[in-house]
Amino acid sequence: MENEKLKKTTAKVSALPSPALCIPGTTNATEPDEQQDLSKHQGRTRSFPHERGIWASYVFIDYGDSDGWLEMQNEYKTLLNDVTTTLEFNPIDRMHLSLTKTFTIRHHNINPFVANLREQLAGRRRFRLEFSGVQVYVNEERTRTFLGVRVAEESYGALNTLVTSLDECLREYKLPLYYTDRAFHVSILWCLGDREAEVRKELPALTAVYERVYEEEYCDISQQVKTLWFKCGNKSFHFDLI
Repeated sequence: MENEKLKKTTAKVSALPSPALCIPGTTNATEPDEQQDLSKHQGRTRSFPHERGIWASYVFIDYGDSDGWLEMQNEYKTLLNDVTTTLEFNPIDRMHLSLTKTFTIRHHNINPFVANLREQLAGRRRFRLEFSGVQVYVNEERTRTFLGVRVAEESYGALNTLVTSLDECLREYKLPLYYTDRAFHVSILWCLGDREAEVRKELPALTAVYERVYEEEYCDISQQVKTLWFKCGNKSFHFDLI
């Protein structure tokens, strides 16, 4: 779900890294499979080649257990699959808001990197995010199209502060920093290919769904952010805010 600067397309659609579509609980699983089986990944391809001892990783806010977000996802999926017969939309398995690019880290650096994250995030206070509408996004490789919900600009302050701290950890390990031109969002659905034009035609109907569900489920969708997560291969680590 990646090392280039975030760019907006000429049609005002935002580009984004290819996000991981499954965020399991903390495990001690072995390294990811060395070869891709596209039948197991719904036609998705890696944005970087697999290398033994290298783990795809990113830091995020988890929205996967929110009933409000799940309701919005289900309504979007029903609407798009009803009106677009040529597209097959899939739900993001674990909805989230990314605070880093997806990067790779060597296995022996995971524990010290997590320790650095804990140090940087110690004492960080909880906060609430507001959202401001639905948008179409494409990944940098333009191999997948996403429907996502934008974070309201008035909520960027807390996120920018977190990204600055996370960038300090990334810089120490010579890892790619987050985008300068930021477009914080929660991805809801995805489909294969660059299908921006088809999805943008449905934005008025999608916006109506957003406005209704956001009003009805506001307290759940804009709930206080209490925990940050770091996903690294098949492992995940959490960082509680105070």
